[in-house]
Amino acid sequence: MMYYKISNTANRETLEKHLGRPFIYPDLYEKNIVINGFEEATIPVVSMENHHVITPAIWGILPEGYKEDWSIFQNICNTLNVPISSMDKHLWYAKSLAIQRCLIPVTGFFTSYLKDGAIYPFYFSRTNGNPFCLAGIYNKTHDGFLSCSIITCKADDVIRKVHNVGQTMPMILSNELESAWLQEGIEMNDIKEILNTPHDYQI
Repeated sequence: MMYYKISNTANRETLEKHLGRPFIYPDLYEKNIVINGFEEATIPVVSMENHHVITPAIWGILPEGYKEDWSIFQNICNTLNVPISSMDKHLWYAKSLAIQRCLIPVTGFFTSYLKDGAIYPFYFSRTNGNPFCLAGIYNKTHDGFLSCSIITCKADDVIRKVHNVGQTMPMILSNELESAWLQEGIEMNDIKEILNTPHDYQI
């Protein structure tokens, strides 16, 4: 199941407070109730290499050094999400898990629920509307712009109650794991341990 809609309704100050760092281009950030990944969208991220600031990135990871249009690549290979299981394969984006991880702050994401032969949208967020971070990976285009993807994992019991048309969910990082996710030089076993940590739905 592809997750292609997220939400970021937090204002700039709230995101900066949650992430403990400023936007590198504060005037570019805008709140957005629905961010549709099928349209070329720029979302805020915190990358490993520039972890002191919040940086804009294209949602939908592109190959390192990519020069063509975003839409050309996404029409062939949709990379809004990448599953954890694919990181063990020799795919072009798998190396980013080791050296180019990022935090993707959101206030929610959209899932689907099948009932009585009809599919209904369901919005998943914290009850207080506070932002939280999804685990992501990123690459750089030929001109140095970032593109990113959300890592998906096996859906847990909480998500399966409202998302019964698929078996995956975005990887939600607890506040305590956000710094660990950006840490340089950690072993792949430690990275996978982070990804296998149960989700934290608390504030």
